[in-house]
Amino acid sequence: MNSNPAAYVRCLISISLLLGMGLGPLLGASLDQDYLEKINGTQLHFRVRGQDPSNPYLLILHGGPGFSAHMFYPWGKSVEGSLNVVYLDQRGCGQSTRLVLKNLTQPDPGETRDYTMDNLLKDVEEVRRFLKVKDWYVLGHSWGGMLGINYVSTHPDSARGFIFVDGLLSQPQTQVAILDFSEKQIAQDEQSADPKLKQRAQMLKPYIPYARGLPAGPARLMSSMQFAMSQFNEMYYADGTVGAAYNEQIRKALSGYQVPVSAIAPANEPAMALIQTANYATRDDSSKLPKIKCRTLVINGRQDGLITPAAAQAVQKGIANSDLLLIDRCGHFPFAEQPDAFTQAVLKFVTAP
Repeated sequence: MNSNPAAYVRCLISISLLLGMGLGPLLGASLDQDYLEKINGTQLHFRVRGQDPSNPYLLILHGGPGFSAHMFYPWGKSVEGSLNVVYLDQRGCGQSTRLVLKNLTQPDPGETRDYTMDNLLKDVEEVRRFLKVKDWYVLGHSWGGMLGINYVSTHPDSARGFIFVDGLLSQPQTQVAILDFSEKQIAQDEQSADPKLKQRAQMLKPYIPYARGLPAGPARLMSSMQFAMSQFNEMYYADGTVGAAYNEQIRKALSGYQVPVSAIAPANEPAMALIQTANYATRDDSSKLPKIKCRTLVINGRQDGLITPAAAQAVQKGIANSDLLLIDRCGHFPFAEQPDAFTQAVLKFVTAP
C-alpha cells in the first residue's frame, strides 16, 4: 500500500470522480455553507450545517414573524452530526433583505403587497430546489409552526416529516390564552412580597377587561402581545433564568459565525405586513390540519403560557399521522430550556422507520 497520505487522498478523489461519486460519503466531509441568494424576487440568507451530504435535511422555520434562525444556532449543533440543518432567515428577517415600511403602524399596501403567505411558501420551496434536496424534515417553532402547517399541507411531496414546536395554530385562541395567563399571573403578583411584581400587577390589571372587550383584529393582537412582553419570563419560560443563559449561547454562536448582532435584530415589519396580506391578527389554520399527510410530531412545553398544552393537543388530534410530546419543566422554547429532551425527541423522530 502507498504510505504517502497525499497520494492516497488523490487516489480517492480520482476513483470517486470516475465512479461519479461525491467525496462526502468517502471522507465524511462536513457541510458549512453560507448563502445569500436572489430567490423569488428577494435576497434570502440561509446557512447549511452538517456532517454528510447524504444525511437527511432539516429545515428550521423560526418564530416571530420577524425573528431569525440565529436562535437555533446553539441547539442545532446537537443534531448536525445526524442531519444537515438548514437555518433559513425568512424574507424580511435576519440577514435576508429587510422589509422597509415608512409607517409601521399604518403601512402602505403597496409596500406590503409582496409580503404574503404565498411568497413565504414559495421562498421555502425555492430554497429546497436551490439546494437540490428531494425532500426534507420541516421544524416550525411558534409562528414558524403556522408557516410550517401551510407549507407541508400545500407541498406534501417536499416534506418527509413535520415537527411542530410550541406552534401557532389560531391567533384568536392564542390571544385568549395570553389574557388568561396574564390574569392568573396578576393575581399571583398581587400576593407577592416583591414590590416590583406588585407594581406590575397594579399597572396591568385595569387593562385586562379592556383587552378582552376588543373585537378580533390588530388592536386585540397588539394588546395581548403587550401583556406577553410585560410578563415575558413567566409566560415564555418555566424557569425565567434560562433566557439570559441561552442568549449568551446565541451571542457566542454569532461570534463564531462572524455575524453582527445588529443583523439579527427582531423586525416588526413582517407581522405588520401579514396583518394586511394574510389576516394574521385573526388567522386560524385549523382547517388545514386534515390536509397534512406526512408524519408529524407535536412538541410543546407543559408550562408554555402562550401556546398551551391544550392547544398542542388540538393540533395533534387534527393531524391523522401524528404524535404528541409534552415536555415538563419547559415553556415556549424547549430547545433552550430542555435541550437534551428536545434533541432526543427530534432524532428519534427522524430515525424512526
